[in-house]
Amino acid sequence: MNRNLLTCFGFVCLLFACNTNNSTQKANSLIVDLPQKKPADSFRINATTAGYNYDLKNPNHTWKLPGQLVEVSGNTWIDKDHLILIEDLHPNLYLVKIDDKNATLEKTIPFAVEDKEKFDIEDVTYVNNTVYALWSHGVLFKISDWQTKPQVEQIKTFLSKENNTEGLCYDPVTQKLLVACKDASNVADEKKSTKAVYAFDMAVNKLNDQPFLLIHKKDFEKVADQKLDFNPSAIAIHPVTHDIYLLSTRDNKCMAVYSHDGTLKAFQFIDKELMPQPEGICFSPEGKLYISSEGKKGEPGNLFEFDPSGN
Repeated sequence: MNRNLLTCFGFVCLLFACNTNNSTQKANSLIVDLPQKKPADSFRINATTAGYNYDLKNPNHTWKLPGQLVEVSGNTWIDKDHLILIEDLHPNLYLVKIDDKNATLEKTIPFAVEDKEKFDIEDVTYVNNTVYALWSHGVLFKISDWQTKPQVEQIKTFLSKENNTEGLCYDPVTQKLLVACKDASNVADEKKSTKAVYAFDMAVNKLNDQPFLLIHKKDFEKVADQKLDFNPSAIAIHPVTHDIYLLSTRDNKCMAVYSHDGTLKAFQFIDKELMPQPEGICFSPEGKLYISSEGKKGEPGNLFEFDPSGN
């Protein structure tokens, strides 16, 4: 092979090698640059919870609840040592003391006659030394002087068992109660998958006609990149950020965080082995998160405490 032919052959080989390397680099860069889905257990639109994030896989404290609270369905913070909890079947308030080791039932406070109607008590909240309990049929029980001689007022709303009212909390911003519907939103033009939260004016004992918050399935699909039904089972307002925290326990066990103006900010799945039926949520004034869940196979429920972590 003469020198010119050899030189030409070498040039062709070099050109081929360069093209091959460029093709490889382009292929690799395409793989690297492909959009990556977010982890399946946690989704966030932005870090707007002001440093109050909660890892629901890792509680910093767990209590086994007393035997009366097998079907625990709601909780509310009273002081650093006490919460009031409720359970589905009996219209009682359960004052529970917590310490480093135990959750102890201190007092059981009936607020309705059991043999008159079958109750499905779903949530509870505490406002200025008055306790409010929620029946799934859209009825509120206002319980004053609950520590001594309870005085009970039963308040009906336009919501019913078709709405399946399961979430109740106090909103310090509006100074009203918020009532979350697990089923029908009561809004005529909304899809069946849309859920609603209504505000209850304690000054006039009246539920506002228009929803305070609408929960749309499409919002979760945008964030989680998958179809997701959200059926509220509990609600709480963060004491510092005033964000709205909602639990869902049917089909998908998860927690969603909305800004006070109704924007979905964060979303997190809940481990069903840890919390088989999470139906109660509340906060301490400094931002500790408490979630109560039914136990497994008839065992008493559990109460979990979560400290906030930074962004």
